Amino acid sequence: MVDQKKLAYYFNEYLQTTSEDWNYITPQQLYQLLYSEDRLPEKPCYLLDVRKKKDYLNQHIPGSVNIFWLDLFKEKNLEKLPKDCLIVLICYLGHTASQVLTLLKLLGYQVVVLKFGLGLTPISGIPIAGWHQYGYPLEHHH
Repeated sequence: MVDQKKLAYYFNEYLQTTSEDWNYITPQQLYQLLYSEDRLPEKPCYLLDVRKKKDYLNQHIPGSVNIFWLDLFKEKNLEKLPKDCLIVLICYLGHTASQVLTLLKLLGYQVVVLKFGLGLTPISGIPIAGWHQYGYPLEHHH
């Protein structure tokens, strides 16, 4: 049986090493990294799109590779990932990629998530909006 207290201790230790960027890269930062004249050649990156294949084939960031997130930890797929450069995880809105980010980091990969993803919803007919945009109740403390 897994010792939850011991795991929680290690997870807390890991979380304390999180950098100020919270393991995200903004769309503007990624664009700068990929397309700026003064981009840093010593900071190569691997663009990993973890969306469904049909969505990837429909549209994706040039140069990105597609491995569906639920298949990512199969041995043949993990072998494709570089350990020597930054991996940028890309999905629809950033949520799916965030689910695998920590697992990859715990395996020793250098990983960040594209914050807000591609800005595309995977759910047809549902607009991209959060609790606040729907006007749902929020408590305000002053």
